[in-house]
Amino acid sequence: MPLVFNNFLVEITPVEPSLPFIDFPTWEASTEAKENVFASHATWRYSPNDILSGVKQEGCRLVLLSGPSVPAGTEQMKFDVGRFWRIGTIFTEQSLSQYFLQMGFAVEESHFERFALRQEASSPDDAIQLASGISFAARRPFRDEPYRFAVSFQWVVQAHFKDTLENHAISQMAIGMPVLYKPKSNPVPADLLPFRNRYLGRVRAIDAVSATVMCKDDTPRSIARADLFLEASPAVIKVYEEKVRSRRGPSNIIRTIQRLKKSYTPDNRRSVTALRDRMDAIRQLLQASGSSRDQLVIPLSSFQSGSLSITLAPMEATFGGSW
Repeated sequence: MPLVFNNFLVEITPVEPSLPFIDFPTWEASTEAKENVFASHATWRYSPNDILSGVKQEGCRLVLLSGPSVPAGTEQMKFDVGRFWRIGTIFTEQSLSQYFLQMGFAVEESHFERFALRQEASSPDDAIQLASGISFAARRPFRDEPYRFAVSFQWVVQAHFKDTLENHAISQMAIGMPVLYKPKSNPVPADLLPFRNRYLGRVRAIDAVSATVMCKDDTPRSIARADLFLEASPAVIKVYEEKVRSRRGPSNIIRTIQRLKKSYTPDNRRSVTALRDRMDAIRQLLQASGSSRDQLVIPLSSFQSGSLSITLAPMEATFGGSW
């Protein structure tokens, strides 16, 4: 009996893209350029001898994968994605991100994966917005097959509070609650950049204009209430329903989320086909733009023209007879 995985094979064309690059004397110098001069570009860095010797050198090469235009003063060379496999995974995730943006999805990025989400048309509570879609991450699973890439997909459902902590009712229940940092103004303080659009910490105190948050780096910070949202976890939603909406008993919001996740059927019974239903939803989403049922082919998001081909049949593993 085959075991089905949520991984799909990826073929990148060409396998030796010609890309611009700039050499820097130190890693620190390349960091400054990456974060300032090339902030609007997709990039990848390596020490020139890292790939072959494994020994880190002083110099650093910044490879420019895509962006508004090829910057002046750059050199050009071919980068074999079998050898420089990280370029292949970035190409895959970047190209899929552009594809989903063109389809009307909101695309977000975390440390480990990217998300393509669409808002649901309705929610049981007008203070909470629900969104569904997929998360995806690319990898090269086998060193012995250097040009064989794969992308894993997960069916995801997210809930978000629409209002910030400026909302009086929400601020009244915020003490001790986890919050997300979503600043409305720029520039963002340097020490808060790693937390932008992410989990920040828990609220310890709140006043008329700001909240004191014990951040996840164990540093207390005073943050404007307008930049903070409650994290809409099931526990927080339950507290919100009890304290703000005065609702008791099973949560209609949480049950709606469970149905969107395919964990429950429309008649609120636990689904025994949840994994298959999620896989079907992923494939339907990938086929939604009128592409082939068996393959999704999209342009390569790169300074090098090319394509990305994803086989829409999930990878399988078969156990031997001893099993």
